[in-house]
Amino acid sequence: MSKPKSFWGNLSIFTLLLLLVASCILCMSLAHDRAMTLVHPGRSLPQRNPSDVGLNSWMDVRFPSTDGLQLGAWFIPVDSEEPSPILIYVHGLGSNREGLLDQAQLFYAHGYSALLIDLRNHGGSQGEITTLGFHEVMDVEGAVSFLLDQDDIDPDRIGLIGESMGGAVVIRAAARIPIIKATVAECTYTSLEDNVEQGVRALTGLPPFPFAPLVVWFGERETGADITLVRPIDDLDQIPPRSIMFIHGEQDPIVDVNNSRNLYEAASEPKEILIIPNAGHGGLMNKNPGLFQSRVVDFLNTYLK
Repeated sequence: MSKPKSFWGNLSIFTLLLLLVASCILCMSLAHDRAMTLVHPGRSLPQRNPSDVGLNSWMDVRFPSTDGLQLGAWFIPVDSEEPSPILIYVHGLGSNREGLLDQAQLFYAHGYSALLIDLRNHGGSQGEITTLGFHEVMDVEGAVSFLLDQDDIDPDRIGLIGESMGGAVVIRAAARIPIIKATVAECTYTSLEDNVEQGVRALTGLPPFPFAPLVVWFGERETGADITLVRPIDDLDQIPPRSIMFIHGEQDPIVDVNNSRNLYEAASEPKEILIIPNAGHGGLMNKNPGLFQSRVVDFLNTYLK
């Protein structure tokens, strides 16, 4: 006896609903997994130390963030009779203090002491959550407090250099720490909210829809941080009359170069921008060492020396 048409119709509807539910579960699972890789990036430790690049007078130090996490760092003071200017280096997502070691070597040769920090949940620092620039400001605040206790550092000549997520951190930190005199932000986003779609595609390999909103939702639930508040472009008003410089690779596939152009337009003087042709995301100094050195050293000398 053949089945009635209603049976086959109901079976088709049930099958479609089952497939829809399975697809939703798969999407949710993938989005949750990718969100966790962003707020819990794989922890890596430095493979080099300052001695490997010829900086022998360095110390492995620890100090607390302003919310109490113990952070690891390298302190590299310049050998000078007078207190020296210093740069605090802030790495990007999933990296560690080694990430900007080559830059520290370059600027050390021009008279700048260095403090290279491991952000929370990175390298040798405490913490189990990364908030993509929200709570990491407290790590920079802790670094500044540490430097103010050092006799060989000039407290009136402290600058920040940050790359990618670290760039967002240093912009937000400079807006909140008046003692900071100069800031360099490399390949940095205007806001997380404005870059969600490109970031999800670049960092997770998933298409923006429907995954971007889900990744954000899971990330916010895990960190307890409101992603709409991570807006470096809105922090720029609090930086003048102190200086800021934006650097970006023209071919950046992760954070579009227009982010730095928009940050530059939104910033007040004194400000500078350097777009490096044919460069991608990060490693900007190595792409064009001569251009990078001449422009950035001139900027630092102008506002920190």
